[in-house]
Amino acid sequence: MNLRLRVTVAGALLVALTVLGAWMVARAAVLSPLVDALGMERADTAVFAAREIKQTEPAQRRRRATELAKNLGIRMRVIDELPKPQGRARPRIVQRKGQTVYMARGARAPVLVSLGDDGGAPYLAVHFAVDLDKPKRRVGLGLLIILGVAVVGAVGASRWMLSPLEIAGSAMERVADGDLSHRVDVGADAAGRIGATFNRMADRVQGLVDGQRQLMAAVSHELRTPLTRMRLQTELLREQGADPRRLDALDADIAEVDGLVGELLESARLRQGVLALHLQDNNLAEIVNNAVEEAGLGERPLTVSVPDDLVVKADSARLHRVLANLLSNIVRYTPPKAAVEITAHQDNAEVVLEVADHGPGVPEAALPQLFDPFYRTEHSRSRATGGLGLGLMLVRQVMEAHGGRVSAHHRNGGGLLVRCVFPAIPE
Repeated sequence: MNLRLRVTVAGALLVALTVLGAWMVARAAVLSPLVDALGMERADTAVFAAREIKQTEPAQRRRRATELAKNLGIRMRVIDELPKPQGRARPRIVQRKGQTVYMARGARAPVLVSLGDDGGAPYLAVHFAVDLDKPKRRVGLGLLIILGVAVVGAVGASRWMLSPLEIAGSAMERVADGDLSHRVDVGADAAGRIGATFNRMADRVQGLVDGQRQLMAAVSHELRTPLTRMRLQTELLREQGADPRRLDALDADIAEVDGLVGELLESARLRQGVLALHLQDNNLAEIVNNAVEEAGLGERPLTVSVPDDLVVKADSARLHRVLANLLSNIVRYTPPKAAVEITAHQDNAEVVLEVADHGPGVPEAALPQLFDPFYRTEHSRSRATGGLGLGLMLVRQVMEAHGGRVSAHHRNGGGLLVRCVFPAIPE
């Protein structure tokens, strides 16, 4: 149950309990005593009329009842027996001034008094025009209307009160998703002060992240020059007859550092938006085949299922880099004979590319973090295997730069599956 629904339900319950309490107080303290008092007055009126009629001859009683009714402004009639009660509504029997009075229940029910000497038939039925239950119904209807209006007001009030919190929550979600430039409106009230505090926090976070990206780009760029000089030095040493084994080891280290610097530099450029993508229609099967030939999968069984006519709009060099990084991870982190599957298909307006292996896979908790920079699982993707956790980070950045997305999943039967989705027309 979300916060808005909780506040609405709590407000509605509070209003309902208040209305219920008001109805109980009004009924017990006002309506019921008033109705009882009016009922006794009716009983006294009926007893008075009965005594007047009793004093006349039996043959004149009906005429006398008509005269009294006209004088009192009520309707009376003489009946020979008590009416049968409807349903379970038994008449209320009270004693007033030595007479037994039957007060039938119902909006138009009469008050009955015996005209017989022995307390039996005939009976005088006195009908009053005013319905004593009508005030109760009106008060109940009014309280129900108040309840409905109050519930609607509670819904509107909850929306109004929680609107700043919802705006702040939405802003936090956007910042958490990477939109560091998002800000909220500020004002003079408490919600506005919260917005100003949030904006200051977002400014600091954006400044730190931008500074980190600029530093990474600058350091990566500056490292290229000493690496080039180191390569020249190893070439000179090789010409001067230095130990080839040591030079080969040094060249391998330089190549590894150069590859790391290249990935950091391209990642920084992608994040800063200064790396232009050369988007064009590419035959996906051709790019997949070229990446497979360069990957060095060795004896791993390979299955490629990519339609020959499947075209994706992308930067061919970056798309090749995505496949190269995915296949490089498979070479590093799976057994030498683990099978590899590469599939692609058209899904409505999107192109879906999947690269799967039959290796040991990764823990469930690690799947969302595989694309974070410098992330490595504790065992299968440890530093000893030769990775720094930048390959998949670069895959995600390239896909996002194309307006696509990438995700990691457990493969059915074991292993890891990485799904890349390209839009038909990238942003």
